[in-house]
Amino acid sequence: MRRMIFFTIVFVSLCVIAGCVSPTANLPPMTGPSPPNPGDPSVQYGGSAIAVAFKTDEISTTSPEAKEQFIKGLKYSTQYARYNDSLAFFDAALAIDQNFSEAWIAKGVALHNMKRYDEAIKNYDKALEINPDDAGAWSVKSMTLRDWGKPQEAAESSRRAAELDPRYRNPPQAPVTPV
Repeated sequence: MRRMIFFTIVFVSLCVIAGCVSPTANLPPMTGPSPPNPGDPSVQYGGSAIAVAFKTDEISTTSPEAKEQFIKGLKYSTQYARYNDSLAFFDAALAIDQNFSEAWIAKGVALHNMKRYDEAIKNYDKALEINPDDAGAWSVKSMTLRDWGKPQEAAESSRRAAELDPRYRNPPQAPVTPV
């Protein structure tokens, strides 16, 4: 994780120095970790939250601007749990590169964490249109379908992820609490 953060910092610094920064999405500066805003009606609390990570050298877009927006969105989503804020960055990345499958996945994960499951599934499906053999996309789709209360579809997506990559054979299950 430290390695990914280091490469992200280096990449963003190089973009700033090289002048390839495109401030497509602008949000107020962060002064440190902040919890999600409990008064934000777009965020529903409770249930499971998921996260994704991407190696910077495996990000599929060729656009430095789209990559920059994507990395900012990941920071807001994964480090600060500011899912709603992260959507502006993912949308900015996708406005630059509609075929940026990782941005579709990350946007779907942010929507999942806001309990907007139907929208999350649509984003995963966009990523799977671009890359139907992405086991990670099938896996997060499975988790979202499970949390949405669609166990049959979740099982099918999980099976597809396991077919594509054996590391997904035994996906983590949400703890079950007796009622």
